[in-house]
Amino acid sequence: MSAADAASRAVEPAGNAVAIFDTAWGIIRRTHWDTTYNGVNWVALGDTLRPRAAAARTRGELRLVLSDMLSRLRQSHFSIIPQESADATGAGSGSGAPGRSGGDQPGWLGFETRLLDGAMVVTQVDTGGPAWHAGVRTGWVLQAVRGCPTAARVARLPASLEPRRRALMASQMLNRSLSGSAGDTAQLSFADARDVTRDLTLVQQAFPGSIAKFGNLPPMPAQLEWSRVKQDGRTVGVIRFNVWMPVLSPAFDAAMDSLRSSDAIVIDVRGNLGGVGGMSMGIAGHFLDTSVAIGVMTQRTSNLRFVANPRRVNGQNQTVKPFAGPLAIVVDPLSASTTEIFAGGLQLLKRATVFGTQSAGQALPSVPERLPNGDILYHAIADFVGPTGKPVEGEGVIPDRVVPLTRPELIKGRDAALDAALRWAAGQAARPIVP
Repeated sequence: MSAADAASRAVEPAGNAVAIFDTAWGIIRRTHWDTTYNGVNWVALGDTLRPRAAAARTRGELRLVLSDMLSRLRQSHFSIIPQESADATGAGSGSGAPGRSGGDQPGWLGFETRLLDGAMVVTQVDTGGPAWHAGVRTGWVLQAVRGCPTAARVARLPASLEPRRRALMASQMLNRSLSGSAGDTAQLSFADARDVTRDLTLVQQAFPGSIAKFGNLPPMPAQLEWSRVKQDGRTVGVIRFNVWMPVLSPAFDAAMDSLRSSDAIVIDVRGNLGGVGGMSMGIAGHFLDTSVAIGVMTQRTSNLRFVANPRRVNGQNQTVKPFAGPLAIVVDPLSASTTEIFAGGLQLLKRATVFGTQSAGQALPSVPERLPNGDILYHAIADFVGPTGKPVEGEGVIPDRVVPLTRPELIKGRDAALDAALRWAAGQAARPIVP
């Protein structure tokens, strides 16, 4: 499904707009865990917005009314997902910008950015990817995408946004503009390490990971990488993955089987926006020797404890012990939802030490439901508190060691947050150093 199709859906007739509005309004009224609706008079809000829904002429106008309704709750995990996005297969889900090839595989440029001091700074470049081969390096500033200045895009974000929310929205906005299919071209302008402008045309490669589809949610790129790093005479295993999707569970288990003999492990979940909440229990079980709850999901009439059970069997059905060495987790404002449940839970259980910068604070368990017109109502159904009863929503996870990224360090090729986690992990290892 192309962006052109998405645009055409937005201008389609709204259909029975009142029935669609009442369906969405009724779902929230029935399932929101807080009968005060976070201080919103839900009945009065419905009465106020229903006439606007009735006046909506197109799908796009109705989506704006529904989004307005959801925004009044001032909570995460409430949104309208267009039908065309939800039904996409993951193929050709690009931006529709000039340079598209019409290919059928999601594209990948091989670099990440973060909003640092008001600029979109390159924080990671995958060796072997298009950006790396074009000479892009960490610390460069992405100035423009297809001639559109990134600074202008960031400046259009509301000034009242909380910094973590601003960082998240800036990243999502930029990622949309960079999306494309394999074979598409992207015209990008960077300021390099000496602030010299570099105009580059990159050709998108096929995404190197998997494309995960879960329920009514849009397809998501899923990738897990792991490595061994020598640090101060120790071997530290590093695992990095970008989403909590079941397709990555076997890969995580295989990584743990390979890294079980390491002196310490670092899990880098920066930029991991979440996914299937239940996976947090299975992954946490690799690092806990007793059954323990990493948090509790609280609904209107029931609670569900997220109990992590020790993983005592490896991928070859052999008996093993959960990893007992030092564990560090690295987060940033783009670490959200299930990532926060996992990191915050192990932090409060004193099983992990967290590095980086404060996470998103968006951790409400949620589900997607299809509306009569085919659009998806994505809505939270519960609150979530950590093992000490502390809510994860809002404050998120505050690192034990706050280590922000800076452009000067990135230009030197240093990842300050990951470096700090590696040093700590190696320093905590109890086993004698093996020459």
